[in-house]
Amino acid sequence: MFRHLIIEGTKYRTLTTRKHELRTKWVAPQPKELKSFIPGTIIKVSVKPGDKVDAGSLLLIFEAMKMMNQVLSPFPGVIKNVYVKEGEKVPKGTLMIEFE
Repeated sequence: MFRHLIIEGTKYRTLTTRKHELRTKWVAPQPKELKSFIPGTIIKVSVKPGDKVDAGSLLLIFEAMKMMNQVLSPFPGVIKNVYVKEGEKVPKGTLMIEFE
């Protein structure tokens, strides 16, 4: 399938493969979303929606590969929603906490 690309004002015509068309599209990171970095189990959730947190505040404890990982707030903010509960098994990339 042919595609047209415009790079710095110059129009190019190129052929793409089926594999390229079916690939998983890249999505820009969302800084206000906290996703699981590896599969694991939620041991403890320390926040609830509406809580104000500082940078470095404990958000939850996540067990993965027999290790307890403390997940800390990357920046100060307000918790908009918590999508996980204690004891829940989550795969990689699961949205766990959302900030306002």
